[in-house]
Amino acid sequence: MGCKPVGSEVTPINTFLWLAPFAPPKGFTHVPRGGMCLCAFLFVVSSEKVLLGKYGEHPAWERLAGMDIQRVKANAFGWTIPSSHLKFGEDPRKTARRIGEEILTLDQDLAYPEPCIKTFFYEPAAAPGEVHFDVLFLFEVSLGAGAEVQMPPWYESLGWFDIGTVRCERFARQHEDVVDAWLKARSGAGAKDAS
Repeated sequence: MGCKPVGSEVTPINTFLWLAPFAPPKGFTHVPRGGMCLCAFLFVVSSEKVLLGKYGEHPAWERLAGMDIQRVKANAFGWTIPSSHLKFGEDPRKTARRIGEEILTLDQDLAYPEPCIKTFFYEPAAAPGEVHFDVLFLFEVSLGAGAEVQMPPWYESLGWFDIGTVRCERFARQHEDVVDAWLKARSGAGAKDAS
């Protein structure tokens, strides 16, 4: 079954990303074999520093971000951006707030601006020869200078990193690509604001 389009004469290259059992002939009735993810990332900044975390081996990750303990263990070696897959039917803005309030335990009165949206396509290790499709919603929230964030028990560590040198850190889960996309979007927004 896999990624077979509804219309047998249609090749996957000519299909549209319409995923439903009632998809039209140029859509998919099943998720493509390479899969797709919808994720929100929360970049918490304070005084030109950004907050990153390392996963702790804690069962709460499955409830908080949909990650089983094996995935947590496999990605505990590097830094990550606070993030989560969207829950079914969840607005990305609600996901960002959930990351802030439930994963990071930040104050409930923070303002969450509209996201920058990025897409990634790559061959996943779990499905060689296929293409995985990511849609990422990148949110940035600002805390006051010298802000302190309490470390929740599901993190091994949290730390503030200089935005100018954060690319040099060792990341897990390919989050270095997400950081790079955020930094490019951020510098683009700064250039637009200056003109």
